[in-house]
Amino acid sequence: MKGRAGLLALSLLLLTLVPMWAAVFGEIRHERILTEAAARKDAMNLATAFEAHVRSVIRLMDMILLDMRADLLDQRPLEQTLGKEQQAYGSVVTQMAVIDAQGRLVFSNLAKVEAPFDLSDREHFRVHRDHPQQDRLYISKPVLGRVSKQWTIQFTRPMHKDGQFAGVLVLSVPTGFFSDYYQQIDVGAHGMIALLGTDRSLRAIASGEPIPGRYGRFQVPESRPYFAAQSPPQGYYEGISAIDGEHRLGAYRRLKEDGVVVVVLLSPDDFMVAFEARKQLLLASAALISVLLLALAVLLYVLARRHFLSTARLQDAHQVMSQLASTDMLTGVSNRRALLLDLAAEVDRAQRHGEPLSLVMLDIDHFKHVNDAYGHPIGDEVLKAFTATCMRMLRSHDLIGRLGGEEFALVLPHTDAEGARCVAEKIRLAIAGEPIVTSVGDIAITVSLGLTQLQADDQHIDALIARADRALYRAKRSGRNQVCSWVIEADGSGNDSIGLMQGVPC
Repeated sequence: MKGRAGLLALSLLLLTLVPMWAAVFGEIRHERILTEAAARKDAMNLATAFEAHVRSVIRLMDMILLDMRADLLDQRPLEQTLGKEQQAYGSVVTQMAVIDAQGRLVFSNLAKVEAPFDLSDREHFRVHRDHPQQDRLYISKPVLGRVSKQWTIQFTRPMHKDGQFAGVLVLSVPTGFFSDYYQQIDVGAHGMIALLGTDRSLRAIASGEPIPGRYGRFQVPESRPYFAAQSPPQGYYEGISAIDGEHRLGAYRRLKEDGVVVVVLLSPDDFMVAFEARKQLLLASAALISVLLLALAVLLYVLARRHFLSTARLQDAHQVMSQLASTDMLTGVSNRRALLLDLAAEVDRAQRHGEPLSLVMLDIDHFKHVNDAYGHPIGDEVLKAFTATCMRMLRSHDLIGRLGGEEFALVLPHTDAEGARCVAEKIRLAIAGEPIVTSVGDIAITVSLGLTQLQADDQHIDALIARADRALYRAKRSGRNQVCSWVIEADGSGNDSIGLMQGVPC
């Protein structure tokens, strides 16, 4: 009793704690999803703002280059042209320069060029020289200027004279002009923003933490989604950052026409802080409740020890009553009520799934003579032995029940009339072929059987029972020890008939 009481208390504790902890972890998971979703949304909003800033700078630089080129084509003095642009945009542009067709620096606003300065190895020159037919804006990788001594991004456009390549116009913009935008947005103490080229090289980067030098030959892995041509122009990325090796969640927006990508990377150390605090609060609360429930379980255990015996007795009595309500106490098979309920359920299932089902009615021949000759106790022995023989002939899913007296019924799921006939014939032969062993000696008996198959238009089990009963009645009238089946006429007329099956092999 103590063991059962303890098991009851433990069960109640588990039934309470398991759902509670499942709910806690479910809530934590839900909040994590919401927090990460909010972080993605924030990252995309920041990336959109950063994109607008970058796009405006690019358009401004291109406008300046086009103005410079137009002035030069109008034969205006070079110093006057660049002086005008420097006065207007000097706060943005570090250097305005002109490179001739041979790659020599011929003018810079930073210092007077005393002798040609060879820049033919610079990528922002070669890209225009090697593709003279293309008139497009080029945005270079960060370059450590030989004149300015600063890391700058070169915005360049080609010059043409008489249809031939004549040189390159250059605007040098400090990388900090882009990365300083970091100060205007909130990406957290550990977040960062980056401007990348579609060639996977960094153009500008800023973070609240020191970042090792990443300009020059460093390239972001091509596996990142923002470099794939088939990927959407905007999206999200989560993983280990190639820049600082930290786990990041971020958003990107690709400016395809300009060959750059803006990226905002947020750190879980920032956006998960509130979530972690909430998580710890939930876990602490759940732990406290668990302790209280454990104390309650101990109390229930003590109370259960006092009342468990009476509860167990009531349960045992209920179980016995349930068994009495559904079992024939003499033979141990289902009684009439239980069998009819099972039959109704099987008929419903068979009709739903379009499967065959057969019903067999059995009646021991001249059983009254057995009772009259040997007495009811011996008759009971015969009924028990008869039932045992029938059960040996059945499959595990077949059902048998006693309808009353010496009358029984078999419910055979997944079985058509021919299959039911085989089962019935085996039972008939087994009963007729071997006497029943009783306490007063062997007693020979026979059995009559009537069967029918469930029809599609059967609306109630009463019709099925009535047909099987008619077939049984025919078997009795035909001399007993027979198997009779209710069948539909083969001509399809819808009329029914009853056929004898004795001796027909299965």
